[in-house]
Amino acid sequence: METKSIDPSPQPPAVSSGQDNTTQDAQNAKGVSGVLGSFTKGILSTSQFAVKAVQVKARHLVSQNKRRYQEGGFDLDMTYITENIIAMGFPAGDISSGFFGYFEGFYRNHMEEVIRFFETHHKGHYKVYNLCSERLYDASRFEGSFFFLLSECFKAASFPFDDHNCPPIQLIASFCQSAHSWLKEDIENVVVIHCKAGMARTGLMICSLLLYLKFFPTAEEAIYYYNHKRCVDGKALVLPSQIRYVKYFDNILRNINGESHPRRCMLRGFRLHNCPYWIRPSITISDHNGILFSSRKHPKTKDLMPEDFWINARKKGIVVFALPGEPGLAELVGDFKIYFHDRHGDFYCWLNTMTENNRKFLNADDLDGFDKRKLPSPRFQVEVVMIDCNGTSPAKPKADSSSRKPDGSSNDASVSSGGDAANPNQRKREDGDDVFSDSEGEETGDRKSRVPQANSRAGHTAPDHASNTTAEQMGTSAHRNFDSE
Repeated sequence: METKSIDPSPQPPAVSSGQDNTTQDAQNAKGVSGVLGSFTKGILSTSQFAVKAVQVKARHLVSQNKRRYQEGGFDLDMTYITENIIAMGFPAGDISSGFFGYFEGFYRNHMEEVIRFFETHHKGHYKVYNLCSERLYDASRFEGSFFFLLSECFKAASFPFDDHNCPPIQLIASFCQSAHSWLKEDIENVVVIHCKAGMARTGLMICSLLLYLKFFPTAEEAIYYYNHKRCVDGKALVLPSQIRYVKYFDNILRNINGESHPRRCMLRGFRLHNCPYWIRPSITISDHNGILFSSRKHPKTKDLMPEDFWINARKKGIVVFALPGEPGLAELVGDFKIYFHDRHGDFYCWLNTMTENNRKFLNADDLDGFDKRKLPSPRFQVEVVMIDCNGTSPAKPKADSSSRKPDGSSNDASVSSGGDAANPNQRKREDGDDVFSDSEGEETGDRKSRVPQANSRAGHTAPDHASNTTAEQMGTSAHRNFDSE
């Protein structure tokens, strides 16, 4: 009898046709899901890569001509000016910077990446200086407590001033003292200075620091070095007033032992030399505390067009602005800003009474924004006239090389006598150049005796006070109330 061999291995249970179809459907669904997942993941990965590429492109476009730090996986708008002095753009992308600051993280240095860089390369040895008045952030992100203005924390400090402007001269000295104090604590310490773009305001402070630390003997050398370190085309610190303030600080360090003692002056007015007819600006004088004078608000000029209160001088191409019957436009101490509002483009400058003479000539390339004007004005100059507020008049300049303007003509504004003085209505605005005397604006006894005599010869009596309503009366009263040199 034949015996059947029995296979000892277990047999799979029988599966019904319905169960088999269900299993097959589940496997198909899993396969489809896997394909869709891979496809979606690929799309997301591609999108992230595209966004990153756009972000990198945007950051490079914003940084323009600035040198970037591109090592070790970092790509930052940052430059080592020296081994211990770093310039960079604003660290954005943090919500503490406000909406715009948060959005700027897309195309500027991102706060997270900046922190990661310094914690990687200078951990425990870096201090960040924020120069922005318009952008703040939570400086505790740099493991320190943030305090406004000159107060400092362990890793962050703020020395703010406005973009396209100059800081108080004392702020430059305070910054340099703070940075020097941090650097001398440890040879590995670094200072990181930034404004918004990390160029102009940053350059002003870094160049001043280079002079303070005696890296360079002159302001020109410090500026040249910084410009070529920070930018590929050497155009970082280019605003005339900011360059002027680096030179101010250089002068303070070399001649005044680092201490500033500003003079108290009275701003008498202005002469515009080689001035075409299309330049007739309104004027605003201000300092860091606010507006000191505005031709748009002063009672004698607010109702006049700028063409009316600029008085033609006898010499062709010169127009004059001053307030007749008043000692001057504004009293100045230290920093002050002159802003010219003109329909063809505004221009302005920052000056300081400590280092300037009573007469300051500014060429077109000494004025901020003048190069952006629509119409050319070759050889244009602004002459700023001041006097000391110490109760005495400055010495009258002699007619030699020291009292001549850059074009070779004399600074002296002489008054014609005799027939000219006898016809003030004919002279009108042509006599406007005589409003400057560099005196206290008070008539001397000789001058007081000359004017009535001249008026009597002309057959009329001079009025006691200048009218505030017409340009002709402003010109006539300017001649009457201001003594000439």
